[in-house]
Amino acid sequence: MKTLQIIKQDQDKNISLVEHETTHTKYIQKELNYYDKTLYQTLQKIKNPYLPKIFVIQENDNHLILIEEYIEGKTLDQQSFSKEQVKDIMHQLCECLDSLHKLNPPIIHRDIKPENIIYHDSKVTLLDFGIARFLDSKKSKDTLILGSVGYAAPEQFGFQQSNPQTDIYALGKLMNYLLNGSLEHQNNIPFDLKQVILKATQLDYKNRYNSVKEMDLAIQQKLVVIPPLNNDTFKSKMISLAWIVFTLMIVVDMEPGETINNSFINKLSCFLFIYFGLFLYYNKNLFHKHMSKVPWPILYSIIFFLFLCLDVWFFMWIDSLI
Repeated sequence: MKTLQIIKQDQDKNISLVEHETTHTKYIQKELNYYDKTLYQTLQKIKNPYLPKIFVIQENDNHLILIEEYIEGKTLDQQSFSKEQVKDIMHQLCECLDSLHKLNPPIIHRDIKPENIIYHDSKVTLLDFGIARFLDSKKSKDTLILGSVGYAAPEQFGFQQSNPQTDIYALGKLMNYLLNGSLEHQNNIPFDLKQVILKATQLDYKNRYNSVKEMDLAIQQKLVVIPPLNNDTFKSKMISLAWIVFTLMIVVDMEPGETINNSFINKLSCFLFIYFGLFLYYNKNLFHKHMSKVPWPILYSIIFFLFLCLDVWFFMWIDSLI
């Protein structure tokens, strides 16, 4: 192999662009001082279109030498993107991480940031597994405090063990950066994506998305919010729960109506009618995206009225069968 360029060199690793002297094929060569050989062997075996292929893994004198596929293109920090491009990038990253998180044990990347992601010809490639690790169910927190400031989740600083939600936190921060060039403020970010970022970057990992698949559905506006089970924030969950409890208190004391004679059916019909108003409120993006030209208050009223008619008709039919 002929060395063409030293890409990065520090006390932990030496990364070079090399070329095969006979075939003139370019590769990335990595010499690692801090590594988990088993992790790289696992990455070598899996088929993931969003990861560079690993051709050689060789251990020598407490060093690990890797020969990886050379991926042409610019990293995310060297480009700017439209909203639709950002959604496409996030979709591909979620698919990439979903396959890693589903391994047994899962692999957590822990260093998702623009400099570690190439986007070329509308295709994402995730790089640098230098601080990636397997999820260890026996440990309560990470042994080493590692991660990039701004993208690293709180648990990477010794509070808990890194887990799939750690990568979700970094994805939320990454999306924020790609949409407006900032890690903190959310100026000019569309409301729907702002809500996704808010949930993905919750300080407590238990309040983030359960999986990158769930986050991807939310980004693509395919995730149905069922209050209070999967609201974006803890606050909205509590508000939804309080509203449901209040509704139940009202419905329980209701008398059978003229339209529906059965008391239980009548109460269930009223509860679903009121609950649907709450459901519709939290699923604005899901409904409004198909009829964006209609003002939301008007569309909300129309859908609510149609559901009322359907609700009454259905439970009258049920009542007639009892």
